[in-house]
Amino acid sequence: MLRVVRRQWILWLYLLMTVSIIAAFFKPLHFEHTTAGIIVGTIITTVGAVLLAALPAYLVAGVLAGIIRLPGWLQSLTLISVYILAGMPSIILGIIGFLLFCNALGFGWSMLSAMLTLLLLLYPTLVTAFSQMLRPFNQQYGTAAASFGVGPLEFLFRLSPAYQKGKIVDVLVLGWATSLGDTAAVMLTCGALTAFPESIMDSVRLLNFHVFLLAMEVPGGMPEARSLSLLLIIFLLFLFIVPRVAQRYLSEG
Repeated sequence: MLRVVRRQWILWLYLLMTVSIIAAFFKPLHFEHTTAGIIVGTIITTVGAVLLAALPAYLVAGVLAGIIRLPGWLQSLTLISVYILAGMPSIILGIIGFLLFCNALGFGWSMLSAMLTLLLLLYPTLVTAFSQMLRPFNQQYGTAAASFGVGPLEFLFRLSPAYQKGKIVDVLVLGWATSLGDTAAVMLTCGALTAFPESIMDSVRLLNFHVFLLAMEVPGGMPEARSLSLLLIIFLLFLFIVPRVAQRYLSEG
């Protein structure tokens, strides 16, 4: 009983802290320097990065969850690569993205360079989340599926998604929220143009980088940076709540 009370108090304190943070931003909103190109470019870049990172991360998660068997040395190498990327500061990933995608591959400052840089950022997060999702599912149904002749790839890409759609959506939403919140990884690869992008090879200023520039570089830009920060926090809350409400409504239906 005491544990339940403590958990409730922790949840209420967390909720109070969240509401207090949001309330601190509530002042007249300013959007003088924010264009539609920034919003659209941010959505395309972050969603594209999540979609690009999802498949390789899901495949590697199947390896770490024991669904796909690899030689011991190769499985250890896969695990080490995930840990190295997870512990790497995002600014270093931005430098790698700039040197590799902008310069070596010739993509320049573009949405494509930012997507590929965000892929490096999202990869360990998605691998960890997917593996935590797949490991108990494999322990519960892996042996039974193998006895019916279900191969590892069919188990991973056909059987598991059929029963875990909601969890997969949660992981993708987590990846999207991560890509929306990181600035250092993309500020060296996306560029700074505010015009409406016409292709993924165009330079675009992402919203998180735009907030940084407004707060640090633009004279009198702090009120607009505060307004955009408020909208981003509210959007992330909706991003967390809406899929769960929809999932509960569909399951009841």
